[in-house]
Amino acid sequence: MSSYLIKKDKRTGEIVYMEYDLEGYKFNPKNSSDKPYISVKSVTLYKPEMINHVLRRKFEKKFERLSQIILKFLYQDDDDCDEGDFFILLDEVARLKAVVEIQYKKHLKNEEYKDYLAKLSFLDRQVREKLAIISYHNRLNNEFTRGRGM
Repeated sequence: MSSYLIKKDKRTGEIVYMEYDLEGYKFNPKNSSDKPYISVKSVTLYKPEMINHVLRRKFEKKFERLSQIILKFLYQDDDDCDEGDFFILLDEVARLKAVVEIQYKKHLKNEEYKDYLAKLSFLDRQVREKLAIISYHNRLNNEFTRGRGM
């Protein structure tokens, strides 16, 4: 499917500008049930400022949700933590990082792209540090229980 940008003169109706096969950011918006009079299946943005705004909102929403979940796990007591939960969180951080690298990179400014990756790297480091503490704590408990059993 081809993409076109056509600009017409308002008074004469003549085409003053036309561009073919544009590169834009395409996404499928959620239809809200309170506005049933319009149904949009797909939207493609071409203006860089609009693309940045939409991607920033999408990233911040996902990042905020993920960081809230990670904070809950980071401040849990070490006895209540399971290593598997932290591996799942690491997978989620890696998944969001892949989305940024694959889908967002060509549309974002270099500074914003690096900022998003830095934020995700920070979350990754925090989860890995907590995972290392839990692993060490579990190893000590296992050695202690083996030592008492003998």
